[in-house]
This record gives sequence, C-alpha cells and structure tokens, in this order.
Amino acid sequence: MERYIETGNEHAPKVCLDKENNTFSISGRSIPENAIAVYTPIIDWWREYIQAPNPVTIFDLNFEYINSSSMKQIARLFAMLDAIPASVSKVSVRWHYTPDDLDSKMQAERLSKMVKFPIEIITDASK
Repeated sequence: MERYIETGNEHAPKVCLDKENNTFSISGRSIPENAIAVYTPIIDWWREYIQAPNPVTIFDLNFEYINSSSMKQIARLFAMLDAIPASVSKVSVRWHYTPDDLDSKMQAERLSKMVKFPIEIITDASK
C-alpha cells in the first residue's frame, strides 16, 4: 500500500498516512473551501487500509484550526475506523490541542462519544 503524503498549506492540513512505518497523522490548518475534495483522497486511503490494517493503529491529529466542514470529514473517517474490529487492529486516536483552544478539546470530546476506540485528548502546552 502506497503512502499518502500532503505537505499542507494555509488552508489544507499536512497529512502523513504510511502503513509500512505505522505513521498516521493530520496536522495544521484545515479550512479549505471544499473539504470534501481535500478529504476524499484521505478517506479513500483509509478505506483501502481498513481492508488489512496493522495490528495497532494510532492516529495523531493536531489541528491549529479546523472548520465545521472539515470536522464532518473527520467524523466520517472516525466512523470508518470505528468499524475495524478490535480483534483485528487496536485503534486509538491522539487528539492534540493547545490550552487556549477549548473548541478543539470539545470537538474531540464529542467525537469520543461517537466511537468505541479511545481518543486521548492531549494538551500541547509547547505551542
């Protein structure tokens, strides 16, 4: 399975999806005009990944800012990950946020109520 890498910009997040190295992350700003266009290749990549996932899948999310249309795409992605049986892959998410970004923390808390896998909400005080 090929890696999916995007460098990101002021509107779209940096993405690293690398099954071979067990590295899965999205970070930066996610405020694209068309979130569906930005997230469709990411969702397609995950759709292929869940057919034969690694035994452990840890997904790091670290948004400087994320708009509501991007959050809808992240929720779609989480629903896909939630469908992976725990006996096949131990899925978890690490949601990073800055102490002054309580909206991001609340978004993670809302998402955690929608899925079975754990979401670790991490305050990143270094930013």
